[in-house]
Amino acid sequence: MKVKVVLYGEHALKHGPRLELEVEEDTTAGELLKKLGISAEEHHILVNEKKADRDYSLRDGDTLKVLPVVYGG
Repeated sequence: MKVKVVLYGEHALKHGPRLELEVEEDTTAGELLKKLGISAEEHHILVNEKKADRDYSLRDGDTLKVLPVVYGG
């Protein structure tokens, strides 16, 4: 199945800002991020514009956005 991935910051520079990847059925958001070398703990995960966690099972056609957590004041 195919999913789209939208990246920001350093990961967009490394992988490109938009990817379309072929993944196996029942792949979770966390598993996909791990394959890309991205820490799920340090990023917000959105699937189809809704907040999701790393245990979300991706579906064909999903768009996964990975937003870095920003600290500061």
